[in-house]
Amino acid sequence: MVYIIRCNDIVSDPRAMKYVHYLRKKEHDLKLLGWDRDNKIQEASDAIYYKKKAGHNVGGMKAAFNRIGWMWFVLCQLRKLPQEKVFLHCCDLDAAFPAAIYKKFFNRKAFLLFDVFDWFSASISTGSWFISHSFSWMEKVSMKWTDHYLICEKEREEQFPCKVDENKLSILPNIPYFDNNEFLSKDVSMSFDNELITFSYVGGFADTRCIDEIISIAEKGKINLLVAGFGVTRIEDRLNSLKDSNHIKYFGKVKYKDGLNIMYNSDVIYAMYSKVLPNHIYAAPNKYYEAMFLEKPIFTTAGTKVGEKVKRHGIGYISEESEREISETIDNIKMDDLKNKGEVAHKMWTDEFSVYTESFLSNKYEDLLNE
Repeated sequence: MVYIIRCNDIVSDPRAMKYVHYLRKKEHDLKLLGWDRDNKIQEASDAIYYKKKAGHNVGGMKAAFNRIGWMWFVLCQLRKLPQEKVFLHCCDLDAAFPAAIYKKFFNRKAFLLFDVFDWFSASISTGSWFISHSFSWMEKVSMKWTDHYLICEKEREEQFPCKVDENKLSILPNIPYFDNNEFLSKDVSMSFDNELITFSYVGGFADTRCIDEIISIAEKGKINLLVAGFGVTRIEDRLNSLKDSNHIKYFGKVKYKDGLNIMYNSDVIYAMYSKVLPNHIYAAPNKYYEAMFLEKPIFTTAGTKVGEKVKRHGIGYISEESEREISETIDNIKMDDLKNKGEVAHKMWTDEFSVYTESFLSNKYEDLLNE
């Protein structure tokens, strides 16, 4: 039995769903253990959800204690399992730590894969020294009792809190997992009655993604903006208040392929980060590879690892984080250059990444499942 454990609904998480699609296709016995923060998901035979209501992309002490409640839920669910081999694919610390406790004290036959989406101690802000150091300690414990680690980029090794055996480490970038691109289409409802460049942002709404800045630039009529997602209520409310704008179209929370279509109907994919969070310097966004797949340039933050790659390969634009700097960078974008960067990005997709995920899953991941 394989358990995918992730502190969200899983079905809206592109990286987690890559494994889910693969495991279902190969007919592995699979169970999803997730967190339904909105209490809107119906129970299914292959899924168990923690039903504690909680916000998305929020911090503070309340968020930290909500995570602790979630981890207790995971441990209690695992304790119900028979004492036999089980594969625990744990996405991030708040899945890996309770699974590590379960493996160490209740079932030594369990195989623990710690899939590090983000380093938890570098991403959660509580204002409490004790809580922050506790999460750092939990990361070290989880790594010590893990059978295999999975990270999304080689650079993430720089964030390891302790030394890792290279034989126990694999890398799977956040590359989309598609059989074809037939679901992509140009949609007149996503077009604008002007010749401005159209940006798209699809993802979580957080104060550390420079979303307010791109909304303000669009609100002033300098660009068009297609935007979809959810998270910080203030940003959702702001976008809802701009529904009559001639330059902004907001689609709310959408399914993954619908989100890709929104990006496909834009000229540039927006993926900015605030470097105030260490994890954002090492960000490995799905959008980096989605932009290649969609033949679009990406617009991201200077001084980040993804920004370095975008600059090195000539597949997009980088800017500092203020509205003024973002706006100035946009002023220098030429349509011919934009199209050229998209073509270069798509060639990288075709040459390097189009079959990468399928190859990894059917080889290395399958080997881990059979250990």
